[in-house]
Amino acid sequence: MHIPKKIIATVQQWTGMPVSVGIAPTKTLAKVANRLAKKDKAATECIQMLLTPTSQQAALQATRVNEIWGIGSANANKLLNLGITSAWDLRNMPEAWAAKELGGVVGVRLIRELQGTPAMGMKKELLDKQMITTTRMFGKPVGSLDEVREAVSTYISRAAEKLRRQHSAASEISVLLIPREADDYQQKQVSPRTTNRARLPVASCITQDLIKAAMPILDSLFEPGRQYKKAGVILSGLVPEASVQGNLFGQTPGNQSRQLMNAVDNINFSMRDDVLKFGSSGLKKNWKMRQELRSARFTTRWQELPRVR
Repeated sequence: MHIPKKIIATVQQWTGMPVSVGIAPTKTLAKVANRLAKKDKAATECIQMLLTPTSQQAALQATRVNEIWGIGSANANKLLNLGITSAWDLRNMPEAWAAKELGGVVGVRLIRELQGTPAMGMKKELLDKQMITTTRMFGKPVGSLDEVREAVSTYISRAAEKLRRQHSAASEISVLLIPREADDYQQKQVSPRTTNRARLPVASCITQDLIKAAMPILDSLFEPGRQYKKAGVILSGLVPEASVQGNLFGQTPGNQSRQLMNAVDNINFSMRDDVLKFGSSGLKKNWKMRQELRSARFTTRWQELPRVR
């Protein structure tokens, strides 16, 4: 019990957030354990372990099917109509039945997890992305080319930071521009008229190089008199920064440019809120996304710490 208590105490001390710990042989059983730990904090001290068949049976019998991690409302109603009311009832169903009634291999994995057999491995973090995308909705419809340019420059700066963080360089850049009248389906099925791409002479992670390549694309997409509600950029053709192939007919970014980007990234990371930015990103940013309902960032912003009166 020492390690779970240490985890709870550390998270509480570092973030001020109360947490519960569930321990079990599988991810699904651990979710069940965690829920029970939260449900009765006084009895469990926010820690629940399901390491024996007896404890697992008792926990599953006390858990309704609609409370199982991975069971949506539609499947929960379906199971309840079939008379399967608890997680223990579901655990004892045949795998062939689960494959038919619960979406094939997903249902089979769920049954195995409830039986204590790991079927859902821990996902490793994708350290090196193959594509970096930054898109945002505007706070209001935008019809000015200057404002759209500011937004795209800002999004490129964001994407370039992510690119440098994984020590990569982009060979291609695409610009996305969504008209105000486009519906959700049209946003997903972006047509060639609303996005375009350019290949860089030399793969780069330097923000000004990416902005320079994107502006002609944006100018060709923008239609005067039309209102736009969303813009974005996509960096693709990513290669390791240390092995960028040069171009006989183009100038390779020098080491000074990379050092400048390192300095900008370090200052922005430590000071937050884009203390240093390119002039093309604008100053007022009237197009910026509205965030009136965003929760205060107590753990990451000094300015937003709660005040005691």
